Amino acid sequence: MQLTDTPQNYLDPSADRSVGDNDIRHRATLSFVAESPESWPQALRNLRLSMLNTLQSPRYYSILAGFNVLGDGFPFSDRTGTVGRNSYRGVSNYDSDMRLQRVFHPAEHLSIESAIEGFNLFNHRNVQSIDQVYGTPDFLGPIPHQFGDGIGSPANPTFATPNFTGPARQLQASVRMRF
Repeated sequence: MQLTDTPQNYLDPSADRSVGDNDIRHRATLSFVAESPESWPQALRNLRLSMLNTLQSPRYYSILAGFNVLGDGFPFSDRTGTVGRNSYRGVSNYDSDMRLQRVFHPAEHLSIESAIEGFNLFNHRNVQSIDQVYGTPDFLGPIPHQFGDGIGSPANPTFATPNFTGPARQLQASVRMRF
């Protein structure tokens, strides 16, 4: 278990002032639902289109040494160099989900609902977590500032690479009968 959100120095917790681990400055969510009117031609009736779009600003990460630099027996919060806590900028997230649904009524007490759904419709790579362990107590070159700036670590080749990404585009179809 890693406790990376604890102060680097318990005797001086005010030196760790920064944005929080879950700080998301901007998040916009847009959703809409549209239904076709009964007055439209038969082929276009009983259609429902719904969409959910989310845009989110990046999270911030601390660049960690990965071992006990301070000699205090607690290695998880020891940072590389003199960079501040949560000073490494992640990447923004974009997600669009859509559903197209149609209801058929072939008989009086029977309805058939068919749907096609797409999640992460534009297949945007949404990085949820980044390897933040640099691997040395001091930087061995330029100081990395944000995800994708091309600055890696000679001590940890996986530094600044995604640990976890959101799911890729998913499509699914369904049919439900009610009688």
